[in-house]
Amino acid sequence: MRCTPTLLFVAPLVLITSWAFAGGGWGRYGAGSGYGMPPQSAPNLTPDQSRKLQELRQSYLNEIGTLQNRLFSKRAEMRLLLSQAQPDAAKISAKQQELQQLENQMREKATQHQLELRRILPPEQWAQMPGTGFGMRGHGTGVGMRRGW
Repeated sequence: MRCTPTLLFVAPLVLITSWAFAGGGWGRYGAGSGYGMPPQSAPNLTPDQSRKLQELRQSYLNEIGTLQNRLFSKRAEMRLLLSQAQPDAAKISAKQQELQQLENQMREKATQHQLELRRILPPEQWAQMPGTGFGMRGHGTGVGMRRGW
């Protein structure tokens, strides 16, 4: 009977701690635009700029979400092909090319999104945004590259 009070204390503690370390929104495709700070954090946005940025972001997330789902499915198919006892090299090669095409499409969408953001924000506002320099990628819905399959 001594284990019960200890278990009642430790189990919730473990659950709360694991949830806290998981940090909602910072996982696979977490918060942010994928390139530093979100454009909505730019100083002195006009209401029109803010509206355009919101619309652009939602459009981008919708487009990239479809590609991410397709990429997820293709990766699952690749894992299945690789797990077979006698893997077919031709099928694996073809699947790899499909994966590369999807990843390239995601990169293109990310680049287009960045260029469209630059059209909405004048250079003065863009320069004031934190984390917009070269290589300043943040947590977010970037091209979705991860290690492994």
